[in-house]
Amino acid sequence: MPRFIPAAALALALVGASVAAPAVLPASAPEATTVGEVSLGALPQAASEADGIERVSLATATPAATAAIKAKYQTNVSATLYSAGSGTKKLATVPADYTVATRTAKKSSDGKRIQVQYKSKTGWITLSKASKVSLSTKVGQLSWKASAAKNISKWCSGVPIDTSVNYMNQATAQVSTTNGKRKVTEKINLSTKTNWGTALNPNHPMAISIQYHECGHIMQYRAYNYDFAGLKRAMDKVYGTSGNTAGGVEHMADCISEALGAKRKGTESAGNGATRTWTSGYGGKCTATHLAAAKKIVAGKRV
Repeated sequence: MPRFIPAAALALALVGASVAAPAVLPASAPEATTVGEVSLGALPQAASEADGIERVSLATATPAATAAIKAKYQTNVSATLYSAGSGTKKLATVPADYTVATRTAKKSSDGKRIQVQYKSKTGWITLSKASKVSLSTKVGQLSWKASAAKNISKWCSGVPIDTSVNYMNQATAQVSTTNGKRKVTEKINLSTKTNWGTALNPNHPMAISIQYHECGHIMQYRAYNYDFAGLKRAMDKVYGTSGNTAGGVEHMADCISEALGAKRKGTESAGNGATRTWTSGYGGKCTATHLAAAKKIVAGKRV
């Protein structure tokens, strides 16, 4: 018979000052149990061009805008599109995970910038903020799901991701045996919206911490060979259960997120002069001992 593990979900606590009373989601908030699909049109991402680059009339076309594409680069973070190979004049901002093309492959004299086309503009981006990708890569913004997959690819490559505007984040694993052969099915569900109702950028620090947390669960499952009861005993032993409402498995996932470099707390503008403080995860502190245990899980070892 198939064996299932209940979805391991990640709660977000919202604390902070705002004009109205701040909304608060307790760390022990109940977890959602369903997954919805959202159309790409509803995701918080830049609109992509139909053919990758806006067309210009032949009368005004420049060689850089009409020549054959020689290479493509995908931004790893938000990058400034400069007007020249040197200087600070800004033409636009290229968002993270956006693929641009170069028809000249021309680099600046110091080799730090490359000339590219972004929408209808020809300018220069800093090479250290982008990675060269295949010519078959579509010009434009990655989908929310693709950005999340890219962010966790080092540890959870190939794990299917579902996204939803519903407030729900969870990682699941299902194990079944047929004719003596075991089959494992893993899945990560991620919300594209904050619990206070705004669109969540997949590269926002809070979104990154959630993605790392859920990928952390997958790493936990694998380290314990999908022995979910054994995993729980081990995690509770490391983190304890006294005062830990989330339990050791969840707290470990928080510490894995932190060990991978995620930022679990932040403060930002909420508009109209107000600020919002957010906390990703269950709020527990990760000690040096906890982080050392988390790194063992990341390395595929048990604790």
